[in-house]
Amino acid sequence: MISSNFLASHILPMIIFHLLLATQLTSSVRTGHRATLSRTYYSGRTWFNFPFPNPWNNNPPALPIQSLLKAKNDLYIMTLTIGTPPVTFSGVLDTGSDLIWTKCDSSTGLDSVFDPSNSTSFFDVHETFKQKYADGLSVNGTLGQEILSIAENVFKKITFGCGQPDDDHDNYDGIIGMGRGDPSLISQLNERFFSYCLGSRSDPETSGVFLTGSKARNEINGVQTTPLIEHEGKTLYYISLEGISVGETRFPVTNSDFAISNGDVEMIIDSGATLTYLDQRIIDMISNEFMNQTKLEKCNDTITPYALEHCFMYQGYDKNQAPKLVFHFKGADWELPLENYIYEKQGEGGYLAFMSTSDSDDQFYFGNIMQQNMMVIYDLDQNILFFKHAICNGY
Repeated sequence: MISSNFLASHILPMIIFHLLLATQLTSSVRTGHRATLSRTYYSGRTWFNFPFPNPWNNNPPALPIQSLLKAKNDLYIMTLTIGTPPVTFSGVLDTGSDLIWTKCDSSTGLDSVFDPSNSTSFFDVHETFKQKYADGLSVNGTLGQEILSIAENVFKKITFGCGQPDDDHDNYDGIIGMGRGDPSLISQLNERFFSYCLGSRSDPETSGVFLTGSKARNEINGVQTTPLIEHEGKTLYYISLEGISVGETRFPVTNSDFAISNGDVEMIIDSGATLTYLDQRIIDMISNEFMNQTKLEKCNDTITPYALEHCFMYQGYDKNQAPKLVFHFKGADWELPLENYIYEKQGEGGYLAFMSTSDSDDQFYFGNIMQQNMMVIYDLDQNILFFKHAICNGY
């Protein structure tokens, strides 16, 4: 769920000029559709001169967190409480954006979750925000600080957005940004080590888990590792892609096939994006090789979820015999069973869970369907991504 527009619009007298830096990012929250959008943001770690010290990073390092996740409508949701008395809200776990926000009381008539006027611990930062995601979702509101609770952990002075999305929905109440930026939950808790395990989308009873600190570190056994690449001025998590295989067939693609606009061979790992985004030519190669190895019949659907193109029917087919799809990252091979690279069609068949970047930008994204039943661990001090297959509902 790559964030694309976060604007603090109330300018205070003591602002240092040129704090705002325009960058180009994209988003894939909810539907997975993306578009190139501009984002106005702070420069580096500098922010406005708020009427109290640095509004971010107000908490000491947190005690280890263990919080359940639930798959819901192609996203993964964690439950938190906010305010005094505490109000429960569900937020999308999103490594592709930074801002924490929840639906708040508004004159729009849309459903709200949290009314700051009813909380004795709410502090108004007197700044407005606008967050826009590339599927078209936009949310406006004001920044505030509140008490936030995750499982049994209570945190004070968490800065968050209190507003209303322009497209109301019942899937979730807000978004929990987990990026590298200062407004994210990870940054405000001073966490440098976190992990998640996303349960199977096909089983509504399956849960996942979000872990931090020592609870996340305890999962480092039997893992593969690949570097997390950091780019100045960007808050996303990049990993270096070196190739793709279907079964025993590794595609004879060159680095230029995977190169994004700055020439790097990278993908963005994004828990808030449902689908995975690649160049159309690469998607077609995957589809053709998959069909060649399985001999499955193609569908002729005219209306498909997310406008997915490559559909196949597998009635009577032993899905355990399907070829593994492997993403070859630097130093590691991410092996994917069938469930992790199809978008299932009511048990009869499915669509390859890829979208083309050709209609938006050249950034490639590794979405949450491909991260199912994996423990994914982020070490932000060493800039390492660990991953391994896991039973996510075993926590």
